[in-house]
Amino acid sequence: MPTPSIRVGMARRASVLAAVASAVGTVLLVIAVPVVLLAFRAVPPLGAIVRALAHPSNLVHDLSQHYSSAQAPPFVWSVAWVVWLWFAVCVGIEVTSRLRGRSPRPVPASKPLQALTAWLVGAAIVMIPSARHNAPFRFDPTPVRSGQTLDVLSPVTARLSATRPFVVTGSVPSAGPSGSASLGPDRVHSAAPAASALPEVRTYVVEPRDTLWSIAERELGSPLAWRDIARANYGRPQADGSELTDDHWIHPGWVLVLPAAPDALPPPKVPTPIVAGTPASAAALGGGQPVPNLVARRVAEGSGRGVLAPEPAVVSPRTPGARSGTAGRARGPSPHRGGASHFPVEPIGYGLLGAGVVGLLDRLRRVQQRMRPTGLRIALPEGDLVELERGLRVSADREAAEWVDLGLRLLSVTLQRIQVASPEIVGVRVTAGALELWLDPAGPVVTPVPPFEAAAPGPGPHGARWILTRSPQRLESLRSDPDVAEHEAPTPCLVSLGRDRAGVIMVNLARVGSLRIGGADADRLAQAVAVELATAAWAEQIDVVVVGFGDVGTGLERVRACASVHEARGIVTRRIWERHALFGSADPAPRGGDPWRDELEPWDLCVVVCSANITREDGEALTRLIEAAGDGSSGVAVVCAAWGSTASTARWRIHAEGGCVEIETGPGGDPWPTLQSPRIPSDFVHAVSSLAAVASNTAGVDPSEGPYEELALATPEGSPDNGVEGGGAPRAVHEIDVGVLGTVEIHGAARPFTRAWTVELVVYLVLHPGGVSNDQWATALWPDRPMAPASLHSTASAARRALGVAASGEDHLPRARGRLCLGPGVRSDWDRFVDLSRSQEADDWAAALALIRGRPFDGLRSPDWVVLEGVQATVEAVVVDVACRFADHCLGSKDPRRAEWAARQGLRVSPYDERLFRVLLRTAEVAGNPAGVEAVMAELLHLVADDVEPYDAVHPETLALYRELSRRAPVAKGR
Repeated sequence: MPTPSIRVGMARRASVLAAVASAVGTVLLVIAVPVVLLAFRAVPPLGAIVRALAHPSNLVHDLSQHYSSAQAPPFVWSVAWVVWLWFAVCVGIEVTSRLRGRSPRPVPASKPLQALTAWLVGAAIVMIPSARHNAPFRFDPTPVRSGQTLDVLSPVTARLSATRPFVVTGSVPSAGPSGSASLGPDRVHSAAPAASALPEVRTYVVEPRDTLWSIAERELGSPLAWRDIARANYGRPQADGSELTDDHWIHPGWVLVLPAAPDALPPPKVPTPIVAGTPASAAALGGGQPVPNLVARRVAEGSGRGVLAPEPAVVSPRTPGARSGTAGRARGPSPHRGGASHFPVEPIGYGLLGAGVVGLLDRLRRVQQRMRPTGLRIALPEGDLVELERGLRVSADREAAEWVDLGLRLLSVTLQRIQVASPEIVGVRVTAGALELWLDPAGPVVTPVPPFEAAAPGPGPHGARWILTRSPQRLESLRSDPDVAEHEAPTPCLVSLGRDRAGVIMVNLARVGSLRIGGADADRLAQAVAVELATAAWAEQIDVVVVGFGDVGTGLERVRACASVHEARGIVTRRIWERHALFGSADPAPRGGDPWRDELEPWDLCVVVCSANITREDGEALTRLIEAAGDGSSGVAVVCAAWGSTASTARWRIHAEGGCVEIETGPGGDPWPTLQSPRIPSDFVHAVSSLAAVASNTAGVDPSEGPYEELALATPEGSPDNGVEGGGAPRAVHEIDVGVLGTVEIHGAARPFTRAWTVELVVYLVLHPGGVSNDQWATALWPDRPMAPASLHSTASAARRALGVAASGEDHLPRARGRLCLGPGVRSDWDRFVDLSRSQEADDWAAALALIRGRPFDGLRSPDWVVLEGVQATVEAVVVDVACRFADHCLGSKDPRRAEWAARQGLRVSPYDERLFRVLLRTAEVAGNPAGVEAVMAELLHLVADDVEPYDAVHPETLALYRELSRRAPVAKGR
């Protein structure tokens, strides 16, 4: 088998031969063809051509004549000369465009001929540098030192070393006043002692179905970095003779230069207004804590049409018990309300992290729903926080998080049933088909217990591995098993560090004790660890202490912020002392990974997360803190993002930089696979805390406040539309009915909706009666990826065909340029609900409630926009208000049966609203059913128990009403 150097030589020779052959072929076609024609005296009839050009009617007359065999050759020669001249023009355009580094202009009716000339010219001038290059690219698989000259390698050599890092030298722009290096064409000159080397850059060999977008997402961690890849590869000759042009088409086998992963937005030091033209600008959120302006970044990076300029503002999360007005709220650009181009949100995290945050927000909003006062709406995020939550929801893998939580609880329950000691888990890998547990290599070898099975060894620690196969049936069984669902989480210190080719890798911090994170992305990864510990379902018994992140607010209840490592060390020292006093000095404390004993209550573990912003004076305190944590058996773990000798005594070390995470387990430790890290915003902790603070506001907001004041959805508070008469009944019968008050249904359409996303498009349009731009509905339906204009057009066309033509002869979805709006013949059951609820007749209220078929918007593929735009919260609030209004009317007329029906209809839409449960309590009392009172209260407590403690969480009005109606003794608070 040829060696790599022989293969490189062979590839070079093949490339040279192809270039020479293409050049010879081009010259022969351009020069030899006219020479041969002149040699055979194949001269076209110039006189006839001049007459045809002077008078085109002569050409028609000549072509209509009958030609003899002697007159045919001149006609053929004319065609040959025209074809040659046409080809020569295409070659000239192609060569000129190549030398200028631009895409060639298309010649009318010349697409096949231009494709031929592009292939010939591209292969012929493959060795000629393009005008897009300021200097030749030189590749070297070894790092570049200051003052070192780089060797030249061909693109073929770069392809062979595509999996190895290399650096680019050429005329690279200076980093500016704060930059670290200034590069010349041939050498690297150090500009600062702290940064004397270039950042590493990689290559990538294009595979089938690759796009610049997918490569940027997979290799750089952000799909928005595709423009950086394009800029780095414009005009680079490829082995097939072609190159990347402005059309951004790439072909399998191309070797692309991958620039360094784009830095996330730097956090501003003080609250800064959002200024047009500044993509990294941010609005302060929550007590002066900055949050990256993700919307401005999307526009700045993805559009060549300028940057949106939202109004300068400062946002403060609304606090419980306080009504916030409209003043002071950020009016950041919303992708659902502006006319900006559609830029997909950047997914945050690697699935499990997003699942934890989204799960926390959903739980908090259920509490908001239960506590919402009459006539108000629940508080929702605005501005950049909307984009942050959208990104988290896009990337959240809630099923995988559920498998981690329930799978580990199942393991603990199974081992307790057979009275077998729990093995020490050092890591977990979550794949698409299984949950893989990595046991401590130093622990005893334990035979797996069903349903767990032994797995073959692989990259990572050399200990035994157990797997739990994932299946929908098993997951449903675990959900319904109370022994598993109510069991304490046995491994609460699991955190995600990244993913390999198989899945997400998690590490048990309780088995590590101390973890030092280095590299340029150290602080971001530390923030991800802190947020995951504060939101994951399996980490409920964790107290998180953060140092160096500033004031994180009150949104994350498990998190406590400390101003210094000395303060955190005092907390940890006290906890360790209390732990030893509790368990007794003679009896060793249990390991951090199994902190429960039969005779003692669960012991909350403590994880200290330090940022890279700690002071020099805290270095010694950090060393003492790491020593106190030890191997994790004291119930304390330390995660620190620090450089140099700081925290050098940590047991494990991690290097996180450029989207890559390398784990070092210390001397003699088993090697772990290299991981791909997520793209985390620079101020992630504060942003998530601000989201949670808004979701914790149970006081409610007025419908005239954000984001509800810009909602296009019809509500009873709005002015009555023209389709309602005095009695409240709809005046005109619509032709197509879109049902959203339950499983989404469309009745009356001309054809079935067979194309994907057409139903979702119709639902979105019917809830935005004023019309929406293509960018707006594309962002709602596909928030995670851009859609080509052709795809948007085909989706709209398919929806138009399915809806059909109205009785007036117009399409139900009229054609419009860049904007869609349904015709008046298409209405939703929500529109009819609003019309009926505006009436003063109780029968109309009952008719409105009868429209409810189940949970609204059930069945949508992408339902996030329903939550983030406030549509779902509005529907829930209005339905509950109407249900309570009708139920009060029924109770006043001594009709408890219809009152109960109204409350149950409202619970189908808003199952956590306690006002409906208070209606049911009163209904049972009016019906003379004391057992019904107890049953309703038991139903409410069962519903609330999954989120918080029942009697501490029930609304005071509900508890007071229950005590008034119940014949039982008063229930003590806290029981």
